[in-house]
Amino acid sequence: PSQADARAQIGWPQDTFIVGHVGRLQTLTADKGVGTLVDALAQVGNISLGLVGGPDNMAEALRQHWIKIGLSADRFLYAGQVAPDKVPLYLAALDVCAIPLPWTTHFAYYTSPMKLFEYMASKRAIIASNLPSIAEVIVDGENALLVPPSDAPALAEAIKRLRDDATLRQHVADAAYTDVMAHYTWAARAQNILGRIQESQA
Repeated sequence: PSQADARAQIGWPQDTFIVGHVGRLQTLTADKGVGTLVDALAQVGNISLGLVGGPDNMAEALRQHWIKIGLSADRFLYAGQVAPDKVPLYLAALDVCAIPLPWTTHFAYYTSPMKLFEYMASKRAIIASNLPSIAEVIVDGENALLVPPSDAPALAEAIKRLRDDATLRQHVADAAYTDVMAHYTWAARAQNILGRIQESQA
């Protein structure tokens, strides 16, 4: 659906710029940095946060922090957990998708977040932490913006760039979509694995 149609279906406002995070707020008890995203949005102003996923208690803690630092409660848009086939609808409602992971050994070297590829396929601009696992796929300024992990001011500046520059926002979104469809679909990954197996047997 178009962004307007998606927002109408899920009840999110039409007249706001929404930066979103889709997925669980923690992995193996490790925080995924959404608190840093909240702090960054406080430095931007007049912007909304869209959260899809849980758990609810962590989302509520983020909402309380959001209000405590002076942000408007009606700009904290929390959908909770949604059915997998509804995820594209929520992605379509966003302006920017965020992966604000902190630096940990696991996140830096041993994870390949599914949300990265879902974000790329959604044709939405992406901001992500500059970690080795992310930088294998993302090139700063080409198909997304990369920022230092846990750096709220840098994240705020990247959000401002994408909010204020529609051409850049569209450019990185289009490039990410082209890359994911060429190299990171299930079919493309399977072909790559088969090719490596055939090379090892040659």
